[in-house]
Amino acid sequence: MALFLSFIFGFSTSFLGMVFPSMLNMTTVKISIERGKINAVKFALGVSTIVSLQAYIAVFFTKFLKENPEFILVLQKVALVIFALLSIYFYTEFKKENKNTSEFKQKCKDTFLVGLFLSTLNMFAIPFYYGISTVLNNFGWLKLSQNNILLFVIGSAIGTFMMLYSYSNFAKFLTKKNKVKSNKLSLVLSVVTGVLAVITTIKVF
Repeated sequence: MALFLSFIFGFSTSFLGMVFPSMLNMTTVKISIERGKINAVKFALGVSTIVSLQAYIAVFFTKFLKENPEFILVLQKVALVIFALLSIYFYTEFKKENKNTSEFKQKCKDTFLVGLFLSTLNMFAIPFYYGISTVLNNFGWLKLSQNNILLFVIGSAIGTFMMLYSYSNFAKFLTKKNKVKSNKLSLVLSVVTGVLAVITTIKVF
């Protein structure tokens, strides 16, 4: 039963954590519209792969992170710089409205690698899973044994993939309804990453 709960907690926290618009799920929508669902799925697989590593690191080193909060601060400072640069990048992409989508296709030939890269830049993932695992462990709902950690990590990866997969389907709906253009998503990504940069600045300083 404990093993099953570890999987459920990992799945549900990751799934719900990806519900709201973010750099990763908005990029999924953008790729799905411009390059098709298969490439969006490859991107989601790349993201989920890194999420599994981030979740494992966070849970495995829960005790270490509790005793060394300065490590979290370092991650947040790095995230601040990354989100600021990404916000500028996506805004620049938005300004290139007159360019066709072939430029995006050339930049992102392998969307699985893009998923790996952008998910790695998400510095909030380790603090997020650290917080979740700490709370669950304090309530006795998540045992920090190897098997429980492994199932929690697997659940986290699957939960992330399923939410991103849902976003890729949502992109198909938007395309059919002609409600969104892919270049507008660059503006959304710019705003989202900009807001994350501001939030991180507040937390750090």
